[in-house]
Amino acid sequence: MIRAYLRASTDEQDSSRAKQELREFVKSNNLQIASFYQENISGTAVERPELDRLIEDSEDGDILLIEKMDRLTRLPFQVWETLKARIKTKGISIVVVDQPMTHQSLSDVDVSISAIQQALTNFMLDLGAGMARDDYETCQKRAQQGIAKAKKEGRYKGRPVNAETAHKCRTVNLLVSDGETVSAACKAQGVGRATYYKYLSAQG
Repeated sequence: MIRAYLRASTDEQDSSRAKQELREFVKSNNLQIASFYQENISGTAVERPELDRLIEDSEDGDILLIEKMDRLTRLPFQVWETLKARIKTKGISIVVVDQPMTHQSLSDVDVSISAIQQALTNFMLDLGAGMARDDYETCQKRAQQGIAKAKKEGRYKGRPVNAETAHKCRTVNLLVSDGETVSAACKAQGVGRATYYKYLSAQG
């Protein structure tokens, strides 16, 4: 059974695109997705209810399908190791659309080479997890540099952001953590860069 996991930055646009891409992928392999599990939360979050539900619902031999590795994790390596162990214990195979090496789980493979393939697949998953974490840390570093610059220029004066603006800033933060630039994310949400940096500063 194929269970697709979505971690979208916004409720509609991102998730619709992702669902369509995943459906087309499994269709090209003459398969179908049994269920979707979606949540709007950062890949750095340890607590993810929908991912927990997917793991709980799964049985030995099921497939966890994702677009890219950063949809599943941007966690530090040791935390990723713990999550990976949970998934492995349930007998779940991870298939990543943009990592062909993982696609072997969608079809029967020769037993004589499966161990080698599995080792290579695990390596690619770990590599993808590491790259996703590195991308996140780079984005965070750039955001912190932006905050420092805004503070130096005295652009943190004024009233705290209201609830609506705070919601937009949280969405900007998700977009940035997913690799979008601060400028593009702020523009998409209609939030000024200074306001976004002020929000981040208030979050500590």
